[in-house]
Amino acid sequence: MPLKVLLVDHAPIIGGVELMIRDLLTGLDPALVAPTVVSDLHSPMRGKFSTIHPEIAISLTRLKRNPLAALSLLKAALQLARVARASHTDLIQTFTARTHLVGALAAPLARTPLVWRVNDDTLYRPLAAAFGRAPQRIIAVSRHLREHYAGVLPVTDIIPDGVVLPPLISRADARRKLNLPIDTCIVTLAARIARWKGHTIFLRAFAELAPHYLQLHGLIVGGYSEADDRPGPLGGGKPYYRELLALTEELGLTGRVTFAGHMEAIMLAFAASDIVAHTSTLPEPFGRVIVEAMAAARPVVAAQAGGAQEIVEADVTGLLTPPGDVDALAAAIRQLLENPQLREQIGAAGRARAEREYSLARMAERFTQVWTEAAGR
Repeated sequence: MPLKVLLVDHAPIIGGVELMIRDLLTGLDPALVAPTVVSDLHSPMRGKFSTIHPEIAISLTRLKRNPLAALSLLKAALQLARVARASHTDLIQTFTARTHLVGALAAPLARTPLVWRVNDDTLYRPLAAAFGRAPQRIIAVSRHLREHYAGVLPVTDIIPDGVVLPPLISRADARRKLNLPIDTCIVTLAARIARWKGHTIFLRAFAELAPHYLQLHGLIVGGYSEADDRPGPLGGGKPYYRELLALTEELGLTGRVTFAGHMEAIMLAFAASDIVAHTSTLPEPFGRVIVEAMAAARPVVAAQAGGAQEIVEADVTGLLTPPGDVDALAAAIRQLLENPQLREQIGAAGRARAEREYSLARMAERFTQVWTEAAGR
């Protein structure tokens, strides 16, 4: 019988974790795993995870700044335990700080093994220490996160994201499909409209290059939701988007930089690009867009911090620059602009590394193995 697994995600926004789960569902062997997604009633991903796998919605209400957080947590745990018992689940898999806590309470009630996959550094360390004994296994998406939680969480496995490796298409074909200019050199930044993603770093570096490369065009891909409309480095949203538009005009880049918003066909955007920039100012827990750009055989210039350092082999599959360093970013992009052969060489090496280390099949196999062992199969 296939292993029955509940994949629990609350998804206040559509981010890398949600895209990873969506892809994972397509990569699992149905003869080995029968997955069911459990999401929040108000999740923007409801109905988008899969068309062939069942999906159940429960109330996974916000815990931060909630005076009834403990009660909300218990109610969610009871709902999840009921779902697990009713579906005769073999294992519960959680992906976010909120669902880790819910799963830690629900698993013993349902008498079901639990696995955490730590995808970011937002789990409060005292809570991690208190609840981290509940899972049978704890997976991290990167060595960076394992080190971040060292001494608090006993991370047993590292399973990075795997991505769908697209067939390679020409830049010209991709640009025609996206209605982008054929005869320009396109540098792309793909990131949510959040301050820590470093859009201002990208724009200022682009402004240094633009007068010297008249055929250079910038493409910024990424959207935002109301949940992003808050101050601080982790916030952004509409207020930040307006700041970026104003900065674009101030730097004289109107018409030279396109804000494309959220794009489902992100791999097509990378295929249309000549260079892909990653400009996060805080350590990236993993760096999914870096892997996607590599899978499209495009050279990446990435911020040298967090999980990005694990993905990019410096000067082989990409270039690394100090986070927040405008001049270093501009210099790295200039190096690639001046050397088309180097761009092709790094792009090909990145594609080979993506095929070898970050394929969807490899990720699905790793998850299946951990689940099978945790469930006592």
